[in-house]
Amino acid sequence: MQQILSAGSLIAGRFEIEKLVNNGALGQIYKASDKERGQAIGMRIIPRSLLSDTDIDIIKRRVPQAAALVHRNIRATYGMGVDKAGFVFIAVEWIDGHNLKTLLKKRTAAGKRFSFKGAYNIVGHLCNALTYIHESAYHGGLSPRAIMVNDAGRVKIQDIALSTLRITKPDYAGRQTVESAYWAPEVLKDATSASSASDIYSLGAIFYEMITGAPPTRPLKAPSQLGFSREVDNIIARCMSADPRQRYRTAQEVKEAISALAKDQAAPKTVVDAAGAAGAALDDELGIDIDIDLSGLTTENVTTIPQGVAGAPVAAPPSAHPAGSMLSAPGLPPPPADAAKTSFSASSGTDDRVSTIDMAALMARFGQAETARWMVQKDKFDHGPFSDRELVQMIMQGEVLGHHILLDMDTGVRKKVRAWNDFEDFLEAWRLKKKKMDEEAALQRTEKAETRGIVFKLVIGLSVLGAIGLAIGGYFLSRQLREEKELGPEELIAAFDSGEMKLKMGTGKPGGGGGAKGKAGGRRGSKGGGGGKDGEFVPGMSYEEAMAMGVNLGSAKSAAGQRQLTAGDIDSIMNKNVRKFLPCMSGESTKRVDMNIAVAGDGSVIGVTVSQGSPKLKSCVTSVVRRIKFPASNAPRTATSWFFEIY
Repeated sequence: MQQILSAGSLIAGRFEIEKLVNNGALGQIYKASDKERGQAIGMRIIPRSLLSDTDIDIIKRRVPQAAALVHRNIRATYGMGVDKAGFVFIAVEWIDGHNLKTLLKKRTAAGKRFSFKGAYNIVGHLCNALTYIHESAYHGGLSPRAIMVNDAGRVKIQDIALSTLRITKPDYAGRQTVESAYWAPEVLKDATSASSASDIYSLGAIFYEMITGAPPTRPLKAPSQLGFSREVDNIIARCMSADPRQRYRTAQEVKEAISALAKDQAAPKTVVDAAGAAGAALDDELGIDIDIDLSGLTTENVTTIPQGVAGAPVAAPPSAHPAGSMLSAPGLPPPPADAAKTSFSASSGTDDRVSTIDMAALMARFGQAETARWMVQKDKFDHGPFSDRELVQMIMQGEVLGHHILLDMDTGVRKKVRAWNDFEDFLEAWRLKKKKMDEEAALQRTEKAETRGIVFKLVIGLSVLGAIGLAIGGYFLSRQLREEKELGPEELIAAFDSGEMKLKMGTGKPGGGGGAKGKAGGRRGSKGGGGGKDGEFVPGMSYEEAMAMGVNLGSAKSAAGQRQLTAGDIDSIMNKNVRKFLPCMSGESTKRVDMNIAVAGDGSVIGVTVSQGSPKLKSCVTSVVRRIKFPASNAPRTATSWFFEIY
């Protein structure tokens, strides 16, 4: 295809073309400069002759959906328009890097391969992105071409706005190439059947090629024939099942399945590829960074698309395609239609103040906001680094508060968040938002209490004497029976379920004592305990050994989540599993059990120490705790304690 635009061409009076980067089946990719923001962007130019009116309707429907997806592992989509010169343009985030298809070719040519763990480092981030996408949408046309890895190792899914068009157009060149081998069979048969399940198929196909070095064309050779375990065969087979109902339900399930094998999966230094030839040496030199990038474009002369609730339908645009029009969605936090202002008001009758925050103006203070330069100190541990927009998002969610310490790694300045003038308005917005949430919660509790009070009074009025008599008699009878008879495991569970036996439980301060806060973090390079080498956690460690181990803060396991594990998370998970501890108490005189727990970033338990009871009781409780799965977090490990007591 002949070059459509020359250097210096101006689009929509704002975007100046710098150079042609790529020539593809759906137009050309240029590097351009946003003259209003002074930042580089990617610009896809598609000749109008390649698109029907239906095709443009598809693009206009998908661009707002793609623009609303703001995630560290998704290439940002800014907007689109139809130029009077006869082409459609789509503005996206500029990335210095290559797509996964190119990387696979280069590594093969250089005699290098991805190891199982190296492939997981990339696939794990793809799972993170798909988990987020599937809350409200799907990709549909995922392949190595649709995955970017920038020069710093950051993995991002791209082309969400065009994926539907690629799988829908019968004349799209990818249908006649190996690209279609990554698409689910139901998509090839009927593009309208694309779903999250079809993305799971594509994910398995990509993982297959990364570990085997061969494209996922039929018939597939089992990875176990190439030096991998049978468990790897099962993962690939389930992902790439012809029946969507037989695949993993979520991308998170795929990630957990691969993660469970990544630590112990052994593969030969050379493997035999799918064609039967000796493969190249395994290599993990591609460092994968999980920094977040939430920068976006804001304009005054475009139609704004606010980010709605996940799963909410996006209104279809009009069928006409006026020249020069552009749809846009800025980065977080999204401004509404009225001059990009968001208001937070306190609902209390004694505080009528309203804090009006111009998010676009505030975020403009930070420039492009792409560099991860902020470290947050919480609970004596450093977390980060975070970009400007990620830090703002954490403040607006109450995860970073005014008394936390903030370090600017570019300048070395360290002070409390409230002392940074740039974040004052965001802190105030969160304060008012939190106050409103607390007042609403208090109102709900009051209403529930009043309702329960009315019902209680009615019941008491009808049967006060009988109820009291039965309750007192039942209590003393059950207590006497418990004291006279030693209960077995099943009897303990039955007594708990019937209410005859009561439990008190809750979190405490790691190491024993009161409090309800866990500690998160890890030390680089530290040694100690009976753990493994080079910061590797090994099964059977105690709490003290796990917390003394060094932690590789750049590993996919230690950065599995995007939030911190809280005392509420610990309480919720442990309370749900409390019945599993009851059989351990059979025949024991101890009524209270305290335990210290170390949780890895992926939510698995890596260390447990039980304080009270016989060796049998401690062993039983430890075994139960090790099988519990907590939510993933952004800390390499989290220390907490928990107790339960029979009374």
